[in-house]
Amino acid sequence: MKKLLALAIAIVMAMCVFAGCGDSKNGSSTNIDLSKVLADLNENGSLSSMKVITNTADLQKQFDINPDDISDFIAEVSEDGDFPTVVVVAKAAEDQNVSAIEDKLNSYLTEKLSNAQSYNKDQVSTIEECKVKTNGLYTMLVIAKNHTDIEKIIEGYFK
Repeated sequence: MKKLLALAIAIVMAMCVFAGCGDSKNGSSTNIDLSKVLADLNENGSLSSMKVITNTADLQKQFDINPDDISDFIAEVSEDGDFPTVVVVAKAAEDQNVSAIEDKLNSYLTEKLSNAQSYNKDQVSTIEECKVKTNGLYTMLVIAKNHTDIEKIIEGYFK
């Protein structure tokens, strides 16, 4: 009986040890160098005349994201040209901050869609295709004509 109990305890302990191994499906263990992502986007994402947001005060002003909720971010915006282009990837400071960032980016997306419905109906279908996406601690929003291409570049860093 004692051997059986010892074996059961050993199996449970082994399972606990190996529970932390393997890939995280939600990407929360991933740590991405966002400056490399930004450089890649500028080189391969067909982004031009974009304003880079470099500090949390400007990020908060543009997207209403609380600076305490994030630990890192990249953001570029452009209202120039015939289509408003926005790329933002924010890393939450902690797990509980992810939903707040998602909410702010969804509000921003809703505002842009509402503006397009009022002022530029040609943009509506493209903006409707854009979605806030989350991978672990990282939340992104891409509003652009070529949003799927830009999203693929970003998502490539999570593989």
